[in-house]
Amino acid sequence: MLKDKVIDRLSGSADLISTDRSRCMRMRFNRNGCRQCLEQCSAGAIDIYEDVNINADKCTECMLCVSACPSGCFTINGLDFYSLTGRLRKVQASVQSPVLGCLSDPKKTAHEKTVCLGFLSEEHIIALYVFLQGPLQIDISGCTDCRNSSIAGILESRIAAVGGKISLPVSEKIRLIRNKAEIDFHAVSYDRRGFFSALKNATFLKASLLFDDDNEPVHAYSAKKLPFKRELLNRAIKFLPEETQVALFKNYYYNVRITGDCNKCFACVGMCPSGALKIEDNNTGRELFFNSSLCNGCGLCENFCMTGAVGIKKGFPGKNPFEFIRLKEEVRHLPTASSVEP
Repeated sequence: MLKDKVIDRLSGSADLISTDRSRCMRMRFNRNGCRQCLEQCSAGAIDIYEDVNINADKCTECMLCVSACPSGCFTINGLDFYSLTGRLRKVQASVQSPVLGCLSDPKKTAHEKTVCLGFLSEEHIIALYVFLQGPLQIDISGCTDCRNSSIAGILESRIAAVGGKISLPVSEKIRLIRNKAEIDFHAVSYDRRGFFSALKNATFLKASLLFDDDNEPVHAYSAKKLPFKRELLNRAIKFLPEETQVALFKNYYYNVRITGDCNKCFACVGMCPSGALKIEDNNTGRELFFNSSLCNGCGLCENFCMTGAVGIKKGFPGKNPFEFIRLKEEVRHLPTASSVEP
């Protein structure tokens, strides 16, 4: 069956993770000091020198490099998170609380299984909270005996961090189950009512643009590509109340400022990997514009600025991060990229 083939593909160790050096910040500019994937990889399987390489013999497939990278350098082959979310939502038409498990243990019962759950970043957790109607059980009962046993604690920390940042009961809806006996599993069976509920769920997901097929690979330094984590957040935030959106602006979005030292070379526009900066002409000449929803906080614009005029800081102070705003020149002493939290 097709599902079995997909599972076989995902569970195989060969080529499970793809890397795109054009998305790596250190490959784009050698003075950038990002080490997030290296610090997360306890196996020492990642090497960043002339390229971004993963040693298959050392890699434990914990997927922490995928969730840690702010710019989308790492991709899990065969995993479509949108489809996974859609299937879980459809299950909820028949089962109140579906179970998400790991492919490492084929004997475990779950409504959906995926690769190691280390790929679930805070942005993924927010998306699950928003797009699932009811609670989700994540089975981590097998993590204790797994080579990636640290993932259970990391997921707990991430869920707690999201709840603290946006003041929502995330842990009540995204539930980590450590004890196998506590898993509440019910087989899916669709009656007439359940069928129409599932159809309604699918319609909702399509309306929220979760099934876009615009996922053509981009492998050029000049190309602009929005990291998947940022894309998820941009879609989820529109379904949250205003006070929660403000909290998200503060903790997950960024602001760029410039000083009078800017000589309008606009090299920062070319360096930006996601298209958050652009140039527009007006009556006073060419001006720099910024879109917070397209910014992943990588700091490359600041790193590459020869006059030190560009600064980036976590926290978007405006009301609409989806529009381009003209950057007005400010005084010196801007925050540095090193002060930006990951």
